[in-house]
Amino acid sequence: MMINHDDALVVDVREDNEFKEGHIVNAMHIPLGMLSDKISRLEKHRDKTIIMSCRSGNRSGVACGKLKKEGFEKIYNLRGGVIAWQGANLPLTKGKN
Repeated sequence: MMINHDDALVVDVREDNEFKEGHIVNAMHIPLGMLSDKISRLEKHRDKTIIMSCRSGNRSGVACGKLKKEGFEKIYNLRGGVIAWQGANLPLTKGKN
């Protein structure tokens, strides 16, 4: 609902190969290990709702904590990650974004 109604940004923090296998449409890809160095990519989205995603919700939870420490306020973890997304029969796309 946040994606459709709040124009939320989805940030996928999985590794490159995981992301290429299938990700949420229009997700921005920033692997968790690079998040601190690439946080500038998110600055223009600071006032938007940002949903962090990974495979199961663990890495994205860590990413949420990092962004909150940087002053981002509207940060949410996709509970259950891409596994739960697929389990709810929601679409994924393949390739690089």
